[in-house]
Amino acid sequence: MLRNISTAALLCVAVTALVMGQKIAKDLDDAISEASIWVGWKSDDSLYPKQDGKKALEDGKTCIDKIDEALSRGLAASTVVETQKGKMTITEAREMCVSVRDAGQKVFGDLTAAEEAQYEPFRKILSGDKLNLYNDRLKKYKLYGAGGKVLKTPEQYRDSDLWCTTGVNREGIVPVWSVDCWHFKGMTKVGSVDSRTGEGDQAPSSAFR
Repeated sequence: MLRNISTAALLCVAVTALVMGQKIAKDLDDAISEASIWVGWKSDDSLYPKQDGKKALEDGKTCIDKIDEALSRGLAASTVVETQKGKMTITEAREMCVSVRDAGQKVFGDLTAAEEAQYEPFRKILSGDKLNLYNDRLKKYKLYGAGGKVLKTPEQYRDSDLWCTTGVNREGIVPVWSVDCWHFKGMTKVGSVDSRTGEGDQAPSSAFR
């Protein structure tokens, strides 16, 4: 009887030592470490809250996926891992990653919704090629009409037969301006994009035609 108890006890100790001594793969360790960076992060502390919120969301999700994969392959949930927030079990690490994912999702989701809301007045009034071009390419650009007049309101976007964007390349010895213009008849695009360039810091009004 004593021998059986001793054998069982030794087996228990051996199993415990095996679990405590389990090592995790480097990609899992990296995923947990990346996610732990975002613990306690607040959007108010960030210069780029939307981008950081998306990164936190992605890092949290990656961490969860890596942990679930490792657990399915036999990694013990009680395995201890070292993180920037101290030692924790795999179970605790997964809980941490879930909280990071959810926090990132909220920040990224809320800011994305707020950003998209500012485009809605334009989407409601545009249709056809104008709406497609606006959504796919131009919603974040300042647009100009004939003569370089800035288009500001949804109605101006709708009524202008000319949409142009402009920029300046300063990499060379002399700055070079560029203008890309789209022509419309109503909401339908006419022809292809019309591009012009010239030397200088600013395109002349004659370039917007």
